[in-house]
Amino acid sequence: HYGRGSQGRLPRRPVVNPRVLQSRVSPCCRILAVHSHLVNMGWLNNGASVVFAVIVTGSIVTHHPPREPTDAFRMLGAFPRVVAISSSNNDTSFKCLAATRTHFDLEAKKASYVWHLGGSHAATATRNVTFDIQAGNAPDQTTYFIDNDRTRPYTAYYNYTDYETCMVMIVPYNNHDHCLLWVKPAVTHAVPRHCLDNYEETCDVRVLQYDNDLCGHQE
Repeated sequence: HYGRGSQGRLPRRPVVNPRVLQSRVSPCCRILAVHSHLVNMGWLNNGASVVFAVIVTGSIVTHHPPREPTDAFRMLGAFPRVVAISSSNNDTSFKCLAATRTHFDLEAKKASYVWHLGGSHAATATRNVTFDIQAGNAPDQTTYFIDNDRTRPYTAYYNYTDYETCMVMIVPYNNHDHCLLWVKPAVTHAVPRHCLDNYEETCDVRVLQYDNDLCGHQE
């Protein structure tokens, strides 16, 4: 969320086929070369050249380098308790959803959380679900088991965290891949912008699950 261009010498003439050039140079140089080709052919006047340059500049500025994968157990170690702000499913039991970490062992790479469905604490929840977590196949993945059922392993994908206030993850549960934004209780009333932005990047469907009036008094 880059393919490798083919190698070979470019033609000596400055007027080249843009499709040939496309596979041999970087995106920046590729666009500029196409621009030169269009000018030489008389297809761009000075005014259009300015507009073209602005488009090129914008494309360069908005390029983002790949992000480092999330360190799953560093992240889990930073969040003893979290509240779900949004999910990708309109499941009423997710309203006021919270989770409490009940076990954590960084060296063994194991952790356990209890989800409080229908309430933010074990006492107020309509159902408490245990997630036993262990290392997965990649640093940003974990394998987990629900309610101690070791016959059905699941994989969680951790897309983003700042290791301080929020986590964005995809967690299969109850026949749905839930895309969740979790935050620490202290920031439920003012979720940081970068948390929301990264959640929106990851999740196409977003359903608000936290309501200050309904859930706030439970924290």
